[in-house]
Amino acid sequence: MLRARIEQGTSRTRERVWPALLGGTLLLFLARFGLSLIRNGPVLVADELGYLGNARAIVGGIDAQMELAPFYRGGYSLLIAPFLELSSNPVTEYHLVLVLNAALAAAVFPLLYVLLTRFAAVPVRVALWAALAGAVYPAVTVLSQVAMSENALFPLACVWLICFAGLLSAANPRSELLWAVGLGAASGSLWAVHNRMIVAVAVAVIGLGWLLYRRRIRPTALVAGVATIALFVVGIHFLDSFVLSHGYGDNAGDEFTSRMHEILHFAGFRTVLGNLIGQTWYLLVATFGLGGVVLGQYLYDRREGNEGRTTAADPSRPIVAVLLALTGLLLLISASAFPERPRPDMLVYGRYAEVVAPLLVAFGIAALARLRPYRRLVWLPAGLALLTGAAALIQVTTSYPEVAGRWNVSALPFATMQLGPAVVIGAAIVAAAGAAFLLLASGRGAVALGVAALCLFAAVTAYSVWNPVRSSERTVYPSGWTSPQSAAEAAGGGRIAYDLDDYDTTGLYVYQWFLPNSRITLFHGDREAPAAPLVMAGGSYGREHPGTGAIAIWKAPGLDQTLWRLPDRQAQ
Repeated sequence: MLRARIEQGTSRTRERVWPALLGGTLLLFLARFGLSLIRNGPVLVADELGYLGNARAIVGGIDAQMELAPFYRGGYSLLIAPFLELSSNPVTEYHLVLVLNAALAAAVFPLLYVLLTRFAAVPVRVALWAALAGAVYPAVTVLSQVAMSENALFPLACVWLICFAGLLSAANPRSELLWAVGLGAASGSLWAVHNRMIVAVAVAVIGLGWLLYRRRIRPTALVAGVATIALFVVGIHFLDSFVLSHGYGDNAGDEFTSRMHEILHFAGFRTVLGNLIGQTWYLLVATFGLGGVVLGQYLYDRREGNEGRTTAADPSRPIVAVLLALTGLLLLISASAFPERPRPDMLVYGRYAEVVAPLLVAFGIAALARLRPYRRLVWLPAGLALLTGAAALIQVTTSYPEVAGRWNVSALPFATMQLGPAVVIGAAIVAAAGAAFLLLASGRGAVALGVAALCLFAAVTAYSVWNPVRSSERTVYPSGWTSPQSAAEAAGGGRIAYDLDDYDTTGLYVYQWFLPNSRITLFHGDREAPAAPLVMAGGSYGREHPGTGAIAIWKAPGLDQTLWRLPDRQAQ
């Protein structure tokens, strides 16, 4: 009778929570959608055009010119491609992509809630606030404002962990099989979106093998999961082949070999080791220590279990173990991505690993609300101080030819500037103060803890909306900027030659998006004639090549990029 009353009370609590869950999801969507209204087009180059250009090719549009850029996988492009069919205006198409991004970002909230309540036995009220805290992690909002693969990775990472958790708790062979297929599909989808998510595939395959070895699943579940991944690998191969032939000249480059060559040298290995320190520091600081809470709680519970003091199994422990394994591998692969470090943000580069940050935040809040593990976190200040000292020392002893990119450290709780040692130390101090604030709030209940986390992340988000979102928008699209589309189409621009002598990443990769009906070719104006009736070059192209009779028909304000029309006889 008592158990029935408890279950009935839990059911009623969940019924009361659903309006708050749906309302919160809608508010998160509207906030990010409203922010997208200030945007005009791509600002991150060449990344955004890589994904947008792939999507344009998928729906049958003109191929992007990406021969000088890295290869961008087609998973996220396949997702946004249908939205490009809804309009022929590049500005409208871009805004439609941002609407999808807002929906994907908002979905993180209910996905985290389901994971915590259904599989981690977190009380409903605590789960609601923990999921909301994870969903407002600053990078989720900031990256929703650009056409980047992370927008698909944030919710997919939650789905992937839900499938893993479902497999761990499967009650019968049928559900076990379905969860294994779901895990395989989620793993394949993550890899289709970005190469670095091969680590999710590795964790899934190793996890399936381990569960079979421990007789937690049947052989059919292992076969189903691995077979699903294999099917996705085949599909990814065909998708990548299509994308490569439509924009990259069938050449993806061999980044893996070149990076491994650098890593195998002492200087490259030392750089990667420094990156691992710096990027671990960033994930700890950007989550205000909540990532450390998750790790500390897991290790402490494991020690208690080994010493025989654990009285009941914690259903969240195997889920957290999987999450920590994925986090560790992401940090390792992210650090290895930069064996050379031309920018200061590469030391603390967060974008590659922080797709798991919402999950770490949610589980960290749940741990603080449940256990108040004050004595279990005594190592956290020491760990933060050690990592901060190491990261600051590396910044002191390294000079960088390029400036820092805030987009890659958008959840840093401090002004970015040049990301020198003063910034590293300042961010660590702010993070330590925020962690203390969360710890004090945890003693006042789930609501106080949730509100404290929201306040901290909201402050960081507000700064990151100003820089980089607003500042990048104003830099790329200053007052007086107009799209080159009308001028190019009025001049009959089916082909445009881009002069590499006046190469500018914005000119090639941003403005290209606004020329949906023009095929872009590359040439060097100082030694060859353009093979097109229109030329995108510097403002002095007409004066430097008087024999062409070039006429300027469009100019980019604040940037030495001009669209020139040549007499028909000059086109080849």
